[in-house]
Amino acid sequence: MATPLVAPKPVHPTPMRHHGLLGISYVRQHMMIDERWAPNAHIEEFHDMANLLAKRLIFKNLESNAYRKTLKKSARRLRIQCRDGRCVLQNVMNGENVAAIRNVLINRKDMQRLYQKMNVYQVVDNINQRTFVMRKERDRLNHRLARLKDEYKRKLLERATIENRIKYQNEFILEEEFRMREFKKKIVNSDVRLTAIRTINSTYKKIIQVLRHDEIFYEPILRSLCRDIDDQASFIKHILYLGMPAIAKFNQLSEEFRQMDEKSRKSTQLKLAVLMDFRRTSLKRFSNTVKAPKESLVINIAKRYTRETKSMLKLKNQLEEIETIIKQIKVATLCSRATEIFPRIKVQMEHNIKLMKRNEIGTISNEFLIFKNKVAEEQESVLLHNYFEEEEDRANRIRWLEEAIIIEDSNEAITLKHMKHRTDTFVVLRYTLWNLLDILRYVDKPTRIVPVQYPNTYLKLPLLKFDMLIMRASAPPGFEQNTKTMLSMVERKLTILMNAYKYLMAIQNIKMTPRQMHNFWKTYHEGFLEIQNVIEEKEAMRDKSALEDGQDVFEDAKLLQTVPNRKQIKTQSARIVEELSKKED
Repeated sequence: MATPLVAPKPVHPTPMRHHGLLGISYVRQHMMIDERWAPNAHIEEFHDMANLLAKRLIFKNLESNAYRKTLKKSARRLRIQCRDGRCVLQNVMNGENVAAIRNVLINRKDMQRLYQKMNVYQVVDNINQRTFVMRKERDRLNHRLARLKDEYKRKLLERATIENRIKYQNEFILEEEFRMREFKKKIVNSDVRLTAIRTINSTYKKIIQVLRHDEIFYEPILRSLCRDIDDQASFIKHILYLGMPAIAKFNQLSEEFRQMDEKSRKSTQLKLAVLMDFRRTSLKRFSNTVKAPKESLVINIAKRYTRETKSMLKLKNQLEEIETIIKQIKVATLCSRATEIFPRIKVQMEHNIKLMKRNEIGTISNEFLIFKNKVAEEQESVLLHNYFEEEEDRANRIRWLEEAIIIEDSNEAITLKHMKHRTDTFVVLRYTLWNLLDILRYVDKPTRIVPVQYPNTYLKLPLLKFDMLIMRASAPPGFEQNTKTMLSMVERKLTILMNAYKYLMAIQNIKMTPRQMHNFWKTYHEGFLEIQNVIEEKEAMRDKSALEDGQDVFEDAKLLQTVPNRKQIKTQSARIVEELSKKED
């Protein structure tokens, strides 16, 4: 089953302004636009173009200013030349030239008398005319002198070369000299080739550099040309699609025309044969009209003397049919020779078999393509509406994760709220634990020995222990940061301390009632408060003494302000001297 011919898609040629190669006249400064470029690339391209146009505007302004200055300078120079030339021309045409000519021809009295009434330009023309032959002869002699000098130098060089050959060269040339000359020639040729190769390499490098520099402009052009090729292919397919029915119709009409022509030719031949027979019979009849009776006209004696039998006529018809078949075979095989018909038919049969196989394969491939298109449409619909189990599982998992995130966020908010409300409590607890650890620092703790840093290695002797002789205070260890660790340490140290207290109380046989314990605590508390009050009084006295010291310093500063400086002393002494001088007067 042959599939119907599918019409190609309509072809729309690329607009001229968007074409990569043909639209180059619309592009300024090699600015290319590609649909696959990112926005950053477009921004960078237009930014570079803006900078380039700004630079070009600045350059044009500078160029126009420079050109204007050049024109002004040339105009000023030409104006000065015109003014000077006008003055010279006026002097030449209307002025007195006697003094000028006398100064020019100071040593030629005869020429002064000759040219005293002429202008300067007339004098110049006259002298040029009189000295033309002499100047021409001088030029000829100078040229001949230069030529003779060159020939003399060349002769001298040839003479020196001959003398050198006579002195230093032998008439027998060694084989090594021949080889040396050959090697020199090869070296010269190699140098020429190397120079050519270097030139070619530099040219290719330059070409490669230019191509690499311009490769960003080739991609849009090549892409546009590829699209043009695709458009041309689509045009060709469209033309073939439109022209195949016409070609088939033309073949059909040509076949019908050939058949009709054959039929008309056969009918014409038959009619001509009948006419010829009729003509022969009519001539015989006309020639025998006198002798033959009137009844002989009715008798048909046209084929009376023919020698063809029925079998011969049958064979003749078969021969005509065979000839027509051979003509058709010639037309079908496009072969004019009868000997080539059978090989051509044999090859054509093989080609026909291959063509039939190819048609069957094409039919199968078209059917498979239709099946694939249907499957693709179904898959597209499935993907469009998300009918897969994996997609459903993914949506459920996304929903579950969103719920878990919401729960975690709520737990985090609750935890933060709890921490904010309990922050003060934790601070007080940690401060209290630090105080307790500081109080119980030396409970259940070994003595700490700080190693001594010796100034040199000679003091590190095994039998000399200087650690006990040098007593230095060491810094206490750092505070613990973990609250749980601090609680365990305080609990352990308090347990040890209370056990030791109970042990000491048991040894001393001290038994105290709760009332005695209360009195003992009250006495301890009152003593502690008295100590605190004494400390506070001492601090107040210290602050008061500091204030009194500050007041004394302030009074001393006031006294220092009353002491005059050097400038004031000078003014006072000058005033006293003036008063004394006035009193004396």
